[in-house]
Amino acid sequence: MNQTDSKFKFSELLDFIKSRIFRYTIIRIGILFVILWLLNSFFLNFYTNHGQKLTIAKYEGIEVNKAKKHALAKGFEIQITDSIHLVGKPGGIIISQVPKPKSIVKRGHKIYVTTTRYQADIIMSSNLPDLYGKKLEHKIPELNNSFDLRANIIGYEYDSGPEGHILKVYYKNQLVLDAKSKNANIALFKGDTLHFIVSNKNGGDVEIPDLKCKTLAEVKFILSASDIDVGQIEESGEITDINNAYVISQYPEYSSSSKMKMGSKMNLTLQQAKPENCE
Repeated sequence: MNQTDSKFKFSELLDFIKSRIFRYTIIRIGILFVILWLLNSFFLNFYTNHGQKLTIAKYEGIEVNKAKKHALAKGFEIQITDSIHLVGKPGGIIISQVPKPKSIVKRGHKIYVTTTRYQADIIMSSNLPDLYGKKLEHKIPELNNSFDLRANIIGYEYDSGPEGHILKVYYKNQLVLDAKSKNANIALFKGDTLHFIVSNKNGGDVEIPDLKCKTLAEVKFILSASDIDVGQIEESGEITDINNAYVISQYPEYSSSSKMKMGSKMNLTLQQAKPENCE
């Protein structure tokens, strides 16, 4: 083949590519591919009339019995594989499914679901962590994360130890634990609330001190150690130096077995000179 023939054939090829017949042929081929793609997509998603393949609906968030009826009408079967208690959600609600929504499967395929549980999981009080004497704010995250239990403070009691520590625990009016005992046989439901009494520095009982024959300066020191405040002061005679004046009477009065509340007030009567009956 000579060079002239090659140029002639290449020229004919270019003329053919530029021709109307070639353009129409390319357009027809393109249209054919589009039609085939549309038909394939249509039959893949909606081939239900021939019993071949179906698209799975979304059943998450639907009550399981309603979902079963809907799935059965579409040719599927729903099976419950697990159930989980979720606080604040009713039981029997589908929370996950396999296959996922919009999956393409054959008629008769099984859909495996997880639902919410009607009744909360039970925790025995014997399985609770050590609570007595522990700081409540440190135990709240553990109770919430490990046992799904809430905490509520219902009262305070005086304790000589640090404030905010657990002294008593109640569940539905039952004593779970205190300083003397721990009830190990109480059934607790996940999501419920434990009620706590925690320690406080205020409100405890202390013995009434004997303040007679002591100066006001000494009395202030003694009372502060017992968390008692100085109340009303009555002066007997002329007082020239109140801090060095002596107590001749007090209220509440002293006795070996009497007590008073911490934070309460002690009323005093003072005189400047030391009483004769004082040692």
